[in-house]
Amino acid sequence: MTGQKIHFYLTAAFGILLVPAAIFSRLRFVPSLSTLTFLMGWAIQSIIWAALLYQFGVKGSWTPLRLNFLRFALMIPMTIAMVVMFGPGAGVGIAIAGLAIAEFVYRQGDWKRAAYALLPWLYLAVGIDVALAYSSVIVTLRPCMEYDALFNSLDAHLMFGVTVAGLSRDAALLYAPAEYIYYSIGGVMGAAILFLCLAGDRRAAFQMCGAILTAYYLSLAVFYIFPAQGPFIAAGLPPHLFTAAIQHASLMNATALYHHSGWITPPRAYYVAFPSMHVAQPLIAAWFLRRWRAVFAIIAGYCALLAASIVILQWHYAVDILGGLAVAALAIAFVSAGVGRFNVPAERPSGQV
Repeated sequence: MTGQKIHFYLTAAFGILLVPAAIFSRLRFVPSLSTLTFLMGWAIQSIIWAALLYQFGVKGSWTPLRLNFLRFALMIPMTIAMVVMFGPGAGVGIAIAGLAIAEFVYRQGDWKRAAYALLPWLYLAVGIDVALAYSSVIVTLRPCMEYDALFNSLDAHLMFGVTVAGLSRDAALLYAPAEYIYYSIGGVMGAAILFLCLAGDRRAAFQMCGAILTAYYLSLAVFYIFPAQGPFIAAGLPPHLFTAAIQHASLMNATALYHHSGWITPPRAYYVAFPSMHVAQPLIAAWFLRRWRAVFAIIAGYCALLAASIVILQWHYAVDILGGLAVAALAIAFVSAGVGRFNVPAERPSGQV
């Protein structure tokens, strides 16, 4: 049985075994409306990233807009209206997504292939949700900060006495752009799925999702053996930052989970510091999009900026980033076992991303 099939069985097994694991650890997982809101935001972010990667990474895609600027000019009133309704950040994003959909219609995009993206996208979403649940289960069994001191010491040796906390303080002016880069990762994953499905290779989209989930499973196993939260537990960011609130909540939730006695409903959170899945995921996406050389280069550049943002925001130690590289490579090798080289079609059939 080849790797690209095994990841389906692994995901199913993890999902089924979550029931006894939740009972054993006295965790009650319940559906939430916030999950639906998150998925809708993820979908919009994915369309935005796919549109930007397409325009800047696929040869000839800019020409239709350049030759008919009036269609592009329609984005100005659309953006103003969306900003008034939803605020600056969300408004601009929704306007870009709307323009991308309008352009897809104008260029006679293949909606059937676009719909193909739904299944791998949902597969990835469900798999990640299961991984988050197991993260909570592990935190109930192990003190989640047991190896933070060791990883911080390893960092000091690797970086000649410099620590992540020290680097973060020196880069305080970059906190805002670092947050924007860090929280854009979902769009990269969704855009990769859209690219592969619109190119007629939904199989590769499933393989990419399977590689990401396999990396999650590997990370959970490592986390159980070497539990750590991240460098923010010692230093922390200024309290006005969005990330600071999330990190504070993560520490409080992890402590509550470890010390709880009765049944508890855990928040959907991921407590794993080593290895860094935030590094592993876009690396896996870049690998599966390597047929589009310019797109690959853009995502590779994003990965470099993301690694810097992770350090600036004190999410991970340097050794966590190295661990993320390792699990990404292992997951790609596992899922690609027996597949051979992908069939590489032309970069872009007419009207498709």
